[in-house]
Amino acid sequence: MKTLDQIRDAYENSEFYLEYLPTLSLSNGTCIGAEALIRWRHSDEVISPDEFIPLIEHTPLSGLLTFWVIEEIARELGDWLRENEGVHIGINVPPELVGRGGIEYAAIKSGIIEVIDKLIFEVTERGFMDEQGLQSLKRGKGKVKVAIDDFGTGDANLMQMSQMEASIIKLDKYFVDHITDAEPMPRIVKGLIAFADAMDFEVIAEGVETELQAKVLHSLQVDMAQGWFFSRPLSAEAFLEFYSQRC
Repeated sequence: MKTLDQIRDAYENSEFYLEYLPTLSLSNGTCIGAEALIRWRHSDEVISPDEFIPLIEHTPLSGLLTFWVIEEIARELGDWLRENEGVHIGINVPPELVGRGGIEYAAIKSGIIEVIDKLIFEVTERGFMDEQGLQSLKRGKGKVKVAIDDFGTGDANLMQMSQMEASIIKLDKYFVDHITDAEPMPRIVKGLIAFADAMDFEVIAEGVETELQAKVLHSLQVDMAQGWFFSRPLSAEAFLEFYSQRC
């Protein structure tokens, strides 16, 4: 079990790095963005985010690493974001940070504020933000995009979701996995996508691993998808090469 002190030491020793999981349009197969994923390399070991992200929730380290992610995206992909229209980068954002000014400060400091409309702040359904965060999003609507991550796995109600001012739903891999040769059109998947459509959400399907899943999601008019069927997470350099081949 990792400790907060070990995580802080890892930050101070520059042991964290980013990989980018491409996001593709299901309508034409082009790459339209990516999700930034934080990684921790300690000596020769790559430590799974599952081992340290839950530990830092609701601690100062949560903000510290989030701001570092924004600065690293600006350093690695800032020029790409400025030079290409219709692209985006998704960032997992702890809901307690939204509305406190820190994210905006990090964007200004890193120089990425000018393309903040190309960032998607992904907030998990299991951790909806408080009233201050909601009001901040409403004031800034049009400048930032918010996605509800892990959609379908939490316990949010319709009122909470309508207050989120979100425009994107990320369909969790758990549901995508239901699409199989034995059951190519699961009712639960159709129902969730129909709900998203009725609420005017765009949908990003997560964890697409087979051609069948991609075809079914496309037939259900899902907008975008991520997963190993398209690409594994890539370094910034490899992602830019992938984008150049699939743009």
